[in-house]
Amino acid sequence: MKKTFIILLLAIPLILFIALFPIFSVDNQNSSSGNNSNNNTSESPATGNITTNTSPDKVAFIIPHPDDETIGVGGTIQRIMENGSTVHFELMTSGDAVTSQLLTVKNYYNIEIPSNSTADYRKKLIREDSFKRVMAIFGTHYNIQSFDDGALNSEIVFTTMENLYLKEGYTVFYTTTGDGNGDHLACQQGMAKMKEKYPNLKYRQFPIYYYHATRAATTALTNNYTDVNVNTYAAKKKSAFQVYYNINTILNTFYPYSDGLYSIGPERIYYIN
Repeated sequence: MKKTFIILLLAIPLILFIALFPIFSVDNQNSSSGNNSNNNTSESPATGNITTNTSPDKVAFIIPHPDDETIGVGGTIQRIMENGSTVHFELMTSGDAVTSQLLTVKNYYNIEIPSNSTADYRKKLIREDSFKRVMAIFGTHYNIQSFDDGALNSEIVFTTMENLYLKEGYTVFYTTTGDGNGDHLACQQGMAKMKEKYPNLKYRQFPIYYYHATRAATTALTNNYTDVNVNTYAAKKKSAFQVYYNINTILNTFYPYSDGLYSIGPERIYYIN
């Protein structure tokens, strides 16, 4: 009898532990889950830096001229795509202006050009071809609207953005800031109209020559900006610069690839909302 009592005394706690273990286990998991439920950061194994996770978006870049995308956001493009976002480019003009300031455009890639082409049409074809080659480097979708250099206005830009939003579902828009170039300014003004009509979308701007003292001062729609280090993405950006450098469509005073020297980063991004 005494022996049976001792066995029961030892067995009862063990039975209770087995019966109650699943309850304690679930409570402990819930507690751990609750502590991390609002944590939206991750640690990069390579650098140990804490980075914020963001959901993929549909992002549209409205580009005034071929090369503006590489100069202004060549690294940012890759950073956005790395997150899984869909990226699309609308090239608004062909950059076909022929002036005494601009150096001669060379048909470096030997594209087919009609023999009776005017100087501006010849330049249009070469510059559009260079843009297509750069889009292949970045690996993204694009459309070329082929307006003449200097012919852009805010209504054209607004309509382009609105169609991309309503028909294609793009909700994040990038374009240039205003400066001394009329096509750059048209893009800024078109974005301002878009923001007024659709204030809940995301709008971003980037300057083209903000680092160059001889260029007209940048005017953005906001003072809220971040200078982003994009050296991680230097390889493709350099390759894109090389495409434009090869066709020699350069104005030495302004272009960062005029001497074969490539400006990689940082890139200035204005966050409007």
